Amino acid sequence: MNSTAKRLRAGLLALAALQTLVSVWQYVFPRSFYDDFPTVRLDPPYNEHLLSDVGGLGLALTAMLFYAARVMDRRVVVSALTGYVVYAGTHFLFHVRHFDHFSVRDAVGVGTGLGLEWVLALTLLYVAWRHHRTS
Repeated sequence: MNSTAKRLRAGLLALAALQTLVSVWQYVFPRSFYDDFPTVRLDPPYNEHLLSDVGGLGLALTAMLFYAARVMDRRVVVSALTGYVVYAGTHFLFHVRHFDHFSVRDAVGVGTGLGLEWVLALTLLYVAWRHHRTS
């Protein structure tokens, strides 16, 4: 591996480490993140910052999925689907733990829709893994 590739890998690992730290804190301890991360609690009750950040992350994931569909490279497809499986799984798990104020109809609708989305992503990841393994 040449020196440029080594520096690129080091930079990617640094970004991944920083993002992991913040993301785990946000996902596992959301109240602590809200209360303790500098400036977050200063945002207004309707949190445009939070929603636009989540929307931006969704758009980034969308771009990865479109790119994977375009190039159909094994590594790109598996990488994009792995990211989507993590997103869809954590989104589904959040909602199935927070149905207290939902009607039964809404809980079934949301739970089913998000569950199917996660199962589809897992299925596509399995198909991609099998397809590229036999190719």
